[in-house]
Amino acid sequence: MKRPPQEPVTPKRVEPAPRVPNPRNIRLAARQSAPSEKTSRIRAARNAREPDDASIARKRLREASKARKLFEREEVRRFTAHIRRRRIIWLSGLGAFASLMVFVAVGVFTPVMALQEITVVGASRVPIAQIQMALQSEIGKPLPLVNFGAIKDAVAAQPLIRSYSTESLPPHTLLIRIVERTPVGYLTSDGGFTLVDPAGVVIEKSAERIAGYPLFEVTGNSPDSLGFHAGIDVLNALPASLAGRVDRVIATTTDDVVIVLADSGARVFWGGPENAALKSSVLAALIASAPVGTVSEYDVSSPQTAVVR
Repeated sequence: MKRPPQEPVTPKRVEPAPRVPNPRNIRLAARQSAPSEKTSRIRAARNAREPDDASIARKRLREASKARKLFEREEVRRFTAHIRRRRIIWLSGLGAFASLMVFVAVGVFTPVMALQEITVVGASRVPIAQIQMALQSEIGKPLPLVNFGAIKDAVAAQPLIRSYSTESLPPHTLLIRIVERTPVGYLTSDGGFTLVDPAGVVIEKSAERIAGYPLFEVTGNSPDSLGFHAGIDVLNALPASLAGRVDRVIATTTDDVVIVLADSGARVFWGGPENAALKSSVLAALIASAPVGTVSEYDVSSPQTAVVR
């Protein structure tokens, strides 16, 4: 007889029994997880110190970095000092040049420094008005553009001027300083006398002599004669005590110059122009021992054997 079919049997899963913890292990774990009070204090102190040490280290690091950067900056400045100096010099030069250009441009191209007045000083015989009138064409020009050739021509037209100089006085004045020729004496001329300077340039002509200037008696009454120039040399060599006291200078040749004094008519026989310093000192000694007016002649033509008469 057949058995009825049986259903398959599913094996049941057997759950493991719960593991009972060992009390000893529990106490050991508790001790490990809960540190002792001493350990806690040590750890707390360590944790309290560590932040301070770290901050000090970081502070020292920052200071070292700052010092390093400062050192590097100073080194860069030291090695580039010449470049900075050169740059300052160049910039200063460019600034000065630019300022000069601006000044020149303002003076040349604007009426700010236009000439409005011409002042002449140092003249006593020279007619100032003639010089100013000759330079009227320069009025209104900027001072840097004044034609100094025109000034030279205006001054050269006055024979009594020996030398001159100009000075610009911004903003509107041109100053001309002149030095007139110094009269030295008279030469006889037709109808009167001619006052001349040491170069023989005519200062003025007059019918009468002005006191204080001697009369030159030279060959041809000409300032070109050798006697005239010899007489000038003697006048320049005379002692200071005779300044302004000479009435005549007689010099027909260069070797027999004679000086006639105005107040007494006494004569000084000078001779030639050689040994002028010695003759002057000897003449001063003679005048000191024999004052003018007590003798009629002083002979220093041979200064080693000078005599008075």
